[in-house]
Amino acid sequence: MTRVAIQGVIGSYSEEAVREIFGDDATIVECRDFDATFAAVDRGTVDNAVIPVENKIVGPISGAVDLLKSKDYTVLEKMPLKVRHVLAGIRGAKFNELVSVRSHVEALKQCRRFLTANPNLMQVVGADTASSIRRIVDEGDPTRAAIGSRRAADLYGAEIIRENIADDIDNWTVFYLIGN
Repeated sequence: MTRVAIQGVIGSYSEEAVREIFGDDATIVECRDFDATFAAVDRGTVDNAVIPVENKIVGPISGAVDLLKSKDYTVLEKMPLKVRHVLAGIRGAKFNELVSVRSHVEALKQCRRFLTANPNLMQVVGADTASSIRRIVDEGDPTRAAIGSRRAADLYGAEIIRENIADDIDNWTVFYLIGN
């Protein structure tokens, strides 16, 4: 079975992109950041990596693009993925009681209008979208929410508080399948 590194955890958009490319014929290797994702490819501990490189709203994903340019990686496939951000909290959380929202920095940027319209929500940068949802569920604080996918919310037992909060309802991210 093909081993594929992603930045983030199961439930992230990167994992969703892997499933679109490979179906169930891939073993996901979760990596804490883009450096670790590319290092897994460099060391040969994975066959490939799937990385986000461009988003419709924010443009290039600079951390990933910079690393992609740092070495001669082979781009095996380019795949656009629809990105539908939701605001998720623990069961019973109420929007008017929220004080903070956690997510990957790029997801926070994609939801700039929503966050600007709700200045009471302190923005907290998380490792990725899915782990941000998992963390707020694990913490169990009804005043904290996270931005991520509906799938991540379902996987980790979060409740959807708001849907389609990105600046553009037709949001997408292009992912590259890379290898050496």
